[in-house]
Amino acid sequence: MDNRAEKRRKKRMRRIMLMLTMLIPLFYIGAQMVLMVKASYQTQTVISYTMSDTVSCDGMLAMQETQVEGRTDGVLGYQVNNGERVSAGSEVARVFADEESARSRAAAERLTQQIETLERSQKNTGADMEMLMNQNQQGVYSALDILESGNYAKLSAACTEIQIAQNSMQLTAGAVPDFSTRIEELKAQRDAAESASSYTALTAPQTGYFVSSDDSQKQLYSAQQLKDMSPAELNEALKSPREANDPQLVGKLILDYRWHYYGIVPYKQAEKFIKGTQVKIAFPGVSAEQVPAVVVGVTVDEENQIAKVDLLCDYINSTVVTLEHARADIIFATYNGLRIDRKALHIIEGKNCVFVKFGNVIYQRDIKILFEDTDYILIPTIYEKDVNEVKMFDEVIVHGADLYDEKIL
Repeated sequence: MDNRAEKRRKKRMRRIMLMLTMLIPLFYIGAQMVLMVKASYQTQTVISYTMSDTVSCDGMLAMQETQVEGRTDGVLGYQVNNGERVSAGSEVARVFADEESARSRAAAERLTQQIETLERSQKNTGADMEMLMNQNQQGVYSALDILESGNYAKLSAACTEIQIAQNSMQLTAGAVPDFSTRIEELKAQRDAAESASSYTALTAPQTGYFVSSDDSQKQLYSAQQLKDMSPAELNEALKSPREANDPQLVGKLILDYRWHYYGIVPYKQAEKFIKGTQVKIAFPGVSAEQVPAVVVGVTVDEENQIAKVDLLCDYINSTVVTLEHARADIIFATYNGLRIDRKALHIIEGKNCVFVKFGNVIYQRDIKILFEDTDYILIPTIYEKDVNEVKMFDEVIVHGADLYDEKIL
């Protein structure tokens, strides 16, 4: 009797073990399916971003300019920077007899700058130490800002201010008595360098903004010619290869701070260029600076599906004067907000929304679109219930099926 009971018990145990063994694959498959479902929901973090309503085009700058000639055999050295305003008769360049003469002149100018720095430092003898430390710190901040901007024109002046502050601190602390001896030594070196240098001065024929021939291109079309071109003619002119300036040219003078940019845009984008609209022009790959401009005209060529736009700008800088034929970004507006991938956008019951993942739960959130392009949409940073409900750093679902509010994964 006991043997039969023992056999039945063992038989039940074998059945239980067999069932458990069969369930293990089912548990494994189920777990894998859960992981696959969760993995199928791809998310992207919402971040703060700036987007622009921009039209990119190819075009030409039309400026009133005149040439500065007189380049002869020898070594050319410029005395003014690109974009610097010069008066008629002022010196813009020098032609040196040889390389040694040019190096001597460059050395004399460096020594003169060192002398001026030391003389300015000497005037601060006995100044307040805390004020000098603040001056030094401010100079460092200014230099860092210039380096970050990528516009290095003022970097030398910022470094000079730092040097003056540090020299003055040495004088005030008594680390050095004065710089008189050093100034006299530098003056002697400068005078020797100047005597070893001979050159011919080249002057500006008119008042204007200077640009060197080495940093600019040959003007293929006058401002009037560009103005008179039809869209098709300008489009064809833009295919002309860029040319270097003539060898005898020292540089150019831009006679007016006002200039035009004539560009070719697709026919469908012509409607954005409404006369009187304020825009900004950027030249990608050349400068990060955006210059203000206004739309003064647009000519549509329906046959060729293009349009010629005319933008007037009254701002000039060291980059603009070097350009002749250049691609540009025409910026109509700039928006700041939270960026979301377009793939996350859904329209439910006529409202724009996205799905946000918190833990293992999905929630539907309404959004208000500020601006959008082919890849992203931008929404306001301010939360507004039932209008704009997505916040920074939310995990928005950009890929996933069967999405609905309060779905548990």
